[in-house]
Order: sequence, then structure tokens, then C-alpha cells
Amino acid sequence: MRRWLISILLVTGAAAAFAGSFRFGAQYGAEFLERPSVSGVIQAFDQRTNLLPGLYWEYAPGNLGFGMTSLFGFNKVDVAAPVYKQLWLDYITSLDLRFHFLGPRAFLDPFVEAGFGTAGRSDVTNYEAVGAGSNDFTPTNLSLFGQVGGGLAVKLAIFQLGARFDWRFWNGAVPGTSFDPYPLKNFSVALFGGLAF
Repeated sequence: MRRWLISILLVTGAAAAFAGSFRFGAQYGAEFLERPSVSGVIQAFDQRTNLLPGLYWEYAPGNLGFGMTSLFGFNKVDVAAPVYKQLWLDYITSLDLRFHFLGPRAFLDPFVEAGFGTAGRSDVTNYEAVGAGSNDFTPTNLSLFGQVGGGLAVKLAIFQLGARFDWRFWNGAVPGTSFDPYPLKNFSVALFGGLAF
């Protein structure tokens, strides 16, 4: 009983400390080589092409907030001999700064953002399980990138829904490594939803 009471007090205290300024949730992003039209975005989400799911979090005590976004996807590829499927992991992760024009607690929350991140692809096949050798999760592609964008969120009680658009203006190889750059697409449109305390 005592532990439950202490836990409730700690959670209540943390919620009060971060009131209206901490948000986290899930995101679903569509990737585009060229700047997409509205119909192109609708078609991508409708046909589920070039989509990557992910997670996000942000801490915004005032108009300026910082956070992180991570998108990831798994792709299975048939291999002729021996008979098994290769499993590839793609990820796009960025650290983001966001400016909320009306503040993070507003019902309508338009924002602009800038981010710096890394993107990569690794073969995560369990080769030992299929008897094809030892595992090696060394990346085959690795990049650093920069992006800018903006979006709009709607805050309903403790829930947050929104959309964002990002332009990746730079994508380059990681200095001091021999990995080829990740084939990162230039534009991303994402729908997100989660909790905002």
C-alpha cells in the first residue's frame, strides 16, 4: 500500500512538473523524392506506398521545444539460394527544435521546426537461425541529414493530433566512414497522434 501511495505521488508530481509541455506518440510518414501535391500525399497514404511508422516525443516548456522523431521499417527480400528471406531495417531519426507560434498548450498549435539526424539501412537477418553463417548487423548505408519544415497540431484535452511536412535539404555520408549514404528521399509528410501533458 505504501509503495502504491509513493508511486501515485511521484506520477502526480511528474505530471504537474511537465503540465502542458510534454508530448509523445506515434507517427506515420510518407517519403517523396519530389515535392508532393495534396493528391499525391492522399494517394501515398491510401495505397500505403513509401510509408514508415515511428515514434516521437517533445518537451516544450514555452514556445520553443525540443524532441526526437524516429521512423523505422522492416523489408523482407527473397534470396534464391539458400532459400530464406533477408530482413532489412531502415531507420530515419532526427533531433528536432520546434517553435510553437501560439504556445504548446493552445488548441490549435501551428509550428515550424528544424532538425538534424541520421538515416541508415542494416541487414538484420538471423543468419545463424537459417544455417547460413554468422550474424553481421553492420550498416550498409549510413547518412547524416538536415531538415526544416512545419506543421499543425490540434490539442483535445490530453490528446494531440496533427500533420507535419519536412524538406530534407542536405543528406551526406558520415565523415570518417566507408558507408554509402542512405538513399533518403527529399520530402516527408507525416500524420501523428499521441498524448500531450
